[in-house]
This record gives sequence, C-alpha cells and structure tokens, in this order.
Amino acid sequence: MSAARPLTPLRIIAATATLPLLLTACGYGSGAKKEDDKAGAAASGGQKLSAAEVRVGYFPNLTHATALVGLQEGLIAKELGDTKIKPQAFNAGPSEIEALNGGSL
Repeated sequence: MSAARPLTPLRIIAATATLPLLLTACGYGSGAKKEDDKAGAAASGGQKLSAAEVRVGYFPNLTHATALVGLQEGLIAKELGDTKIKPQAFNAGPSEIEALNGGSL
C-alpha cells in the first residue's frame, strides 16, 4: 500500500467542504434589495449628504487602488453627489495615523 492512498479520502473531504463555499462566493451581491438601489440613486442624483466635505486619505500605491481609481474616475464624487471631496495622499502609515488622530482626516 502506498503513502498516497490515505490522503485520497482527505482530499475528497476537503473538496466536498470547499465546494459550497466557492458556490456561495460566486453568488455574492446578486440578491440586492430595491431599497439599496434607491439610496444609491439619491446620492448620485446630486443631493448633498449631511457632511459638507469628505476627507479621503490614501497611499498612492497598489494597495489603495480603490481610492486611486475612485478618485480618478469620479466614482466617489458620483456617489457623494454635491458633497466636496478633499483627497490627501500619504507616503507612510505614521503620517496618516497622525492625521487621523489630529482630526484632519
């Protein structure tokens, strides 16, 4: 009997346990409620939010691609409506933490 035989049942169990997780992840977001659509349409319709401005701090690198793309393509501005956006790039984490603690971000 080879050493590979005992691992086969473990592989089958692992694959069986993983399959439902993968199928669930593929369906994420498909059941969005109509109320969420209305809220998004209201914000993009030009209504001003409760804050006068939103200060966005980010690192100008790949790890913060969401902020980079959102600011450059105007996706964040579209969702915020008439609310002003004040972007601020940081080169290091400590300077961003200082801005958070100081209230400027």
